[in-house]
Amino acid sequence: MTVQPQTTDLELVRAMAQGDMHGLDQLYALHGPSILSFLTARLGNRELAEEVLQDVMLAAWKNAATFRGESSVRTWLLVIARNRAINAQRRYAPTMVSLADAPDIHSTDTGPYEAVARDFERSAVRQALEHLPDLHREILVLFFYHQLSGNEIAEVLDISVGTVKSRLHRAKEALKRIMMTQQEGTDAQS
Repeated sequence: MTVQPQTTDLELVRAMAQGDMHGLDQLYALHGPSILSFLTARLGNRELAEEVLQDVMLAAWKNAATFRGESSVRTWLLVIARNRAINAQRRYAPTMVSLADAPDIHSTDTGPYEAVARDFERSAVRQALEHLPDLHREILVLFFYHQLSGNEIAEVLDISVGTVKSRLHRAKEALKRIMMTQQEGTDAQS
């Protein structure tokens, strides 16, 4: 089975199940960056996330024939990614680096004030996310960055939709508190 350019995710998985490497290549091209982003946020280590991404795609290749299509292919890949990330966290003890020790990366963009303000806000949100427990950070990343629905998040995290809603609410409140604390600290320094 040769994969066509306008092939759906499900058709790609079916092609993979029949041994078509082009299906895997296309699936990787479509979902690899998103899965890598999820893994990097989850693991806090880009190199480890890249390793785990390879494991995810290998698992997708090996299990393509068992994919029943009860969820979207993207959700299926995120479930695999989350499980592989959990396993990786068990194997590797993370080395925590404080934000004060992290290199300060400045934008070279000389664009208008709004762009600088947006970059500052994004940076503040990223810093605040780092202070959240994994449980809260994970659900916010899935909801805001990956734009998954409540049902999809429930499937990825293997929890009920009601639990997704309550965790999402608590995570938003925790993020808000952290950002307010950061803002108060910034205001006090000014």
